[in-house]
Amino acid sequence: MVKVLLINASPHKNGNTAQLLQRAMDGAEEMGAETEMINLYDRNLNYKGCMSCFACKVRGGKKGICFFKDDLQPVLAKAIDADVLICGSPNYCSYPTASLRAFVERLIFPMVNYSDYSKPIVLKPKHSATIYTMNCPNMEMYKANNFDILMDSNAKTLAMMCPTEILYSFDTYQFNDYSRYDADNFDAEHKKHIHETQFPKDLQAAYELGKRLVKQAE
Repeated sequence: MVKVLLINASPHKNGNTAQLLQRAMDGAEEMGAETEMINLYDRNLNYKGCMSCFACKVRGGKKGICFFKDDLQPVLAKAIDADVLICGSPNYCSYPTASLRAFVERLIFPMVNYSDYSKPIVLKPKHSATIYTMNCPNMEMYKANNFDILMDSNAKTLAMMCPTEILYSFDTYQFNDYSRYDADNFDAEHKKHIHETQFPKDLQAAYELGKRLVKQAE
């Protein structure tokens, strides 16, 4: 059975990112996969990014997995054991959330082969994707803000261990009541319209993504 691990790197367990991940999970489950979603912002999950201890680089030692012992270590073990890995994050200050970036650091750096960069240490081949949500209205503005470099470089890091792809959800509905917040740059009615017309299409795309990745992993 194909194992699918979904990583929610948004602080909201029911927000746009989580909803898209849930639909990807639904698609994976329809294909018969075993699924699990982990919320990196869980209050009981305390971890840091790479600690530069180099335990993963010791000559003669085990390679390909982070050895630093904190709450992320079992999550990393699940990510390595999975056949499909799907990460999700909103755009925070032009980057994925710090939680996702720390997770990717800890997941990928042990795979970097200091003796031969062309041969990363991949313990188990898999397929992967990253789902991004944001206020940015479209791909043209995304590229104009250099998000295709700042955001996508984090997602494409997963290509070191497996084929990967990116799903974008633009112009997302951030507040239930825009009048409560100093957010005059946003038209609440426009945001609501996009949420009602485009976001369902994004949810369907996430659903198809989940199905597709499982099929590829079979």
